Amino acid sequence: MTQGYRLLEADNGAVSRALVFFGFVIAAALSLSVLFAVLVINFFGAPAGDDDFMMMTIVIAACVASPMAGLAAQNQYRVDRYQTTLEAMASTDPLTGLLNRRSFKTLAEEELARMERTKNSVYVALFDLDHFKRVNDTHGHAFGDRVLIAIANLSHAALRGPFDRLGRWGGEEFIILLSNVTQEQAEGVCERLRKRIAGSDHTFNGKTTRVSASFGLAKLRPEDGLQACIEKADGFLYEAKNGGRNCVRSEPRIRSAA
Repeated sequence: MTQGYRLLEADNGAVSRALVFFGFVIAAALSLSVLFAVLVINFFGAPAGDDDFMMMTIVIAACVASPMAGLAAQNQYRVDRYQTTLEAMASTDPLTGLLNRRSFKTLAEEELARMERTKNSVYVALFDLDHFKRVNDTHGHAFGDRVLIAIANLSHAALRGPFDRLGRWGGEEFIILLSNVTQEQAEGVCERLRKRIAGSDHTFNGKTTRVSASFGLAKLRPEDGLQACIEKADGFLYEAKNGGRNCVRSEPRIRSAA
């Protein structure tokens, strides 16, 4: 399992900033209270009895609470946006927007735990773009980055939405978690994606190129664990590279007796 991040201590100025904000809220509340009290007395006169005094107190409290609530809501909204941004930065690859390695492994481990209950058949596919160094050397790394983004978008569109998980494993290597599929279905997904990648033109700044991809596919087995499955998929990917590239390699299917 991956290790979570430890909550860090705030910097030395955090307490001072918190106290300043607290003082600002207190000063604003007191100022508004005095302002509204003056306005109420100016327009309606000083309270003549207990009932008038209570009504004036309620009116002033409501007038002060409304902007204070707005200020608190605005601050909470800003905090929530920062939190969402930080969570996205921690879980996604900054270039492609796909799951990063850490997040993919976390989700795969969760799927592995569910398999104990559902008994679903799950496969992991690793695929690597063939001769991608040539793309960078020929057209530059900025062009290569655009190709990686295009491959990420193309691959994401080809998968089954929330049922399959797609991540960037590193460099020009990607990883897929295929849930509740047979080996034949998993191989079909990889083969369709392989053809789609090989048949797509990538054009940026007047330059056009095509890339292909090699796939290694392995079954995720609870008794073996995630790391063993990834290593097996990587072995099949190595076979695909040595077998001419632009192909899918996986373990031989077990055929039932006739």
